[in-house]
Amino acid sequence: MADWDSVNRGTKLSALIQLRDYTGMNSQDAKLRLWLPDIAKQALEEVCERAEISMTVYLTEYFSMYLYGWHELLRMRETKTGLYEPLMIRYCMEGVAQEPQPNLGKNIFALKIFVPIKLKADLLQLAERSAMTLGEFARGLVCAHLFGREYGPGKLKDWTDEDETMARQWEESGAVT
Repeated sequence: MADWDSVNRGTKLSALIQLRDYTGMNSQDAKLRLWLPDIAKQALEEVCERAEISMTVYLTEYFSMYLYGWHELLRMRETKTGLYEPLMIRYCMEGVAQEPQPNLGKNIFALKIFVPIKLKADLLQLAERSAMTLGEFARGLVCAHLFGREYGPGKLKDWTDEDETMARQWEESGAVT
């Protein structure tokens, strides 16, 4: 995301609220696991294809916008701070073994992305305030984002209680980064 080039029309976005500390947001070092109904996976793939970005980038930007606001996300892009601050070192994932995808039932998509630690911590704080697990909260955000608030994950799911238990166990097994 550090390579994103903003198109400003000659004026910079103003710092309209108290400046937040977005230090460290440019590294994706926290694992976020969530399962999605298959229909949400398909919608997410189509949206990402149209936007010509990966699921990780799309969801990281969406969660950042949800937590900090669209104006702040655009300011981060424009000032190359937070998510868009250039990394000083590059990591190579070549040769790193990827963990196998779990079998969570025919209508459940296991999604694992890496996000900034601050982003995950802030999402977790909101999830706890809502008396939900991080996976439940993030799944609800994604489904509402894709289909509107009336289509929460409960309306889109077509799986058994056993599938749900397996999925929740998988989500929570990644709780520690």
